[in-house]
Amino acid sequence: MADSIDSPWLTLVGLHEDGLQGLCPAAQQALAQAQTVFGAPRHLALAQVALQPAGRGRPWPVPFALDELLALRGRQQVVALVSGDPFWLGAGGSLAEHLAPHEWRSLGQSPTFSLVAAQLGWRLEHTDCLGPHASAHQALLPMLAPGRQCIGLLRDGAAALALVQWLQAEGWGASPYWVLQALGGPQALCRHWPAAQQAVAALQAEPAQAPVAVALRAAGGC
Repeated sequence: MADSIDSPWLTLVGLHEDGLQGLCPAAQQALAQAQTVFGAPRHLALAQVALQPAGRGRPWPVPFALDELLALRGRQQVVALVSGDPFWLGAGGSLAEHLAPHEWRSLGQSPTFSLVAAQLGWRLEHTDCLGPHASAHQALLPMLAPGRQCIGLLRDGAAALALVQWLQAEGWGASPYWVLQALGGPQALCRHWPAAQQAVAALQAEPAQAPVAVALRAAGGC
């Protein structure tokens, strides 16, 4: 049980594909001491947390909701596993809206966007970063202009293929594309094609595996 609602009972832990090895000592300690650990099934596996009832792990509900986690408020030490930075397209902002600042702490890592930018040699401050996994593709259109760099995070390989096909149909087929998966871990992979036609053919033949990001340097347009 948590000692008091006046002390942090929730720890947000940012995780990459290197799992426990990539966590700082404070994050490892929080994970070891937590009575309940929320996260996507992939994150729970990376953190080596067994699922309830035998273990402590509880997958996020689908569709995503916070009710189960908030029901433990002040009653247990809880860890919420997220990708990289909890406050950049992560669950951190949603959780913080429901809690007082002293109830939680964040032990994040570099956002996935930083890993992509480092792989491609792009200046992150000159790159549009968004999560098409959480919004409509149309949100991309206002950002696209010849020469603009964009990085989008997606749920899976099917979503990556659908995004490239949609961009091709919208007139951005001449853009060079990169699809990156499992960054930060031993299975990391980056694939590059000079235009959408080649990207679509390759992704149909060999779908990308989650977690996946799509990057492009916009060329063409309607």
